[in-house]
Amino acid sequence: MQFIHRQRGQALAESIIGMSFVIIPLLLLLPFISKITGVQHRANQAAQYAAWERTVWKEQAPSRMVTGKGIFLAKKTEQQLSAQLPWRFYQGKGQVIDSRPPKQWNWEQNVHPLLKHQTRHDGSLSGLIKDKGEGKNRLSFAEPSSKIPGTVNSLIGKALGVLAYTGFSLEQDQFYHTRVETDLVQMHLEPFDSMQLTYKGNSALLASGWNAAGPEHLRRRAERLVPTNYADVSWVRTAQKVASFIPFGKELHPNSLKLGHVETEVLPANRLCNYGSKGCGG
Repeated sequence: MQFIHRQRGQALAESIIGMSFVIIPLLLLLPFISKITGVQHRANQAAQYAAWERTVWKEQAPSRMVTGKGIFLAKKTEQQLSAQLPWRFYQGKGQVIDSRPPKQWNWEQNVHPLLKHQTRHDGSLSGLIKDKGEGKNRLSFAEPSSKIPGTVNSLIGKALGVLAYTGFSLEQDQFYHTRVETDLVQMHLEPFDSMQLTYKGNSALLASGWNAAGPEHLRRRAERLVPTNYADVSWVRTAQKVASFIPFGKELHPNSLKLGHVETEVLPANRLCNYGSKGCGG
C-alpha cells in the first residue's frame, strides 16, 4: 500500500516568513540607509572641495608682498573656507551658489530634504546632522598644513633654506590634509538608537608653494635669485655712467646694462581682458 502525503501552502508560508524577517525590514531601512550614505558622500565632497581650494586660495600672504591699488591676493583663511561648506554641499536644490556665503543660514530650513528623517515618534522630520552648538556650521572642520613628507623633499627644503639667505623664500608647508566630520542625531530605531554615528571625509593635496600677486610682486620675489641684483647699487651705477664715456663703453651705461634686471612674462591681451566683454568671451 502506498501513501501519498500532500503539503499545501508551504511555499506561501516560506514567502511570508522571508518577507516578514528579511524583505520588509530591508524596505524599511532602505530610505534611512540611503540618507546616511548621502551624509557620508557629502562629507567626502566637502573635504575634497576644501583641499582643492588651496590650489587657488592661499592661507597666508607670500614673502615680499607689495601693497597698492590694483593688487589682489587670492587669500582665504580656514574659517572662511569652512563657512562655505554648509550651503555648498548641504542645502536644497535650486539655490544659487555665490562666492559670498550667506550670513543667515538655517540648517532646519535650508538643509536638503534627503538629509531629513523621522527622528521622533510624532512623525515630524528633522535634520540628520547633529547640532554641535557651532552655529551654522555643525561640522568639525580641520585643514592643517604641513611640510611634504619624504627624504627627497627634506633635501629640497634644505636647499631652499640656503636660498632663503638671499631673501628668496617659498612656502614649504603646502601639504594640506582636510577633514570634515559630521555626527548624526540619535534615532528611535533599533539598533541605531544606541549608536553614536560619526561620518568623516578626508582628502589630501599638495598645493603650489609659488604665489605672486601681479607683475611687480613677481619681480620682487624673483630678483633675489639674480646674482647681479646685489650689484644694482648707486655707486655701481655711477661707475657705469663714467665707464660709458670710454670708447666702445656706451653699452655699459645703466640704461643699457641693467644689473639684476628681471622682466616678468608678458601675457597675451586676451588673458588680461575682462571676461564677458567684447572680444573676450562676450
